[in-house]
Amino acid sequence: MHNLLFLLLEYLVSALIILLALRFMKKEGAYVALTTLIIASNLGVAKLFNLFGMEVTAANMSMGMAFVIYSIITEVYGQSEGRKAVWIGFFAQFAFLSLGLVYTGYTPSQNDLAQNYLSQAFSLTPRIALGSWIAFLVSGYVAVWVYSMLKGKTKIWMRNNASTKIGQIVDNMIFVTIAFAGLVDWTTYFQIFLTTTLMEIALDYVDTWVVYVGIKFLKDDESNEGDNAIINSQKV
Repeated sequence: MHNLLFLLLEYLVSALIILLALRFMKKEGAYVALTTLIIASNLGVAKLFNLFGMEVTAANMSMGMAFVIYSIITEVYGQSEGRKAVWIGFFAQFAFLSLGLVYTGYTPSQNDLAQNYLSQAFSLTPRIALGSWIAFLVSGYVAVWVYSMLKGKTKIWMRNNASTKIGQIVDNMIFVTIAFAGLVDWTTYFQIFLTTTLMEIALDYVDTWVVYVGIKFLKDDESNEGDNAIINSQKV
């Protein structure tokens, strides 16, 4: 029950990060939220916990929410902007890993308290980051492409669920293989893949409201900018 409550908390915090960023920073906020969730997820995904007798990685919810941002961006601004979001996320991971390795490279003083923590935090990070980079780019492009293909042919909830499900399956298949194969036994490996995929698929059904609210925030902003442009042109 304790872990289930924290899983719910991760979901709520991730949704709140997205909505606050979109509400107050609009389009730029989408990229801020995306990079924040990705960097946090790169740390959290290394942690395993037990849920209903199965091995689960932390950061399922926060990483899954990245696909929510793809849906919002692609819906409002189109496929090219969705692909841009994918590359922004990739850059965030690259910067995170690069600076992390620099931080651990310093020779610590005798009063240092962080070296052991940072060394442990980044000991698996290069492998996790490699898996995350490849999985992120491929699955992101797949999700944006699927969403764009269905845009105008289906309702928002349907194309959001279809694109995120397909993208997450691709993401998990690539990431779990690169990040955990050889480090854990095969039973644990399949449990991680299965629980991560099922959890993210379940998230699709509870994150749709975030997509709708996020789209509304951005479209309201677009509408206001259009009205201001008309008013300014009339003044001229």
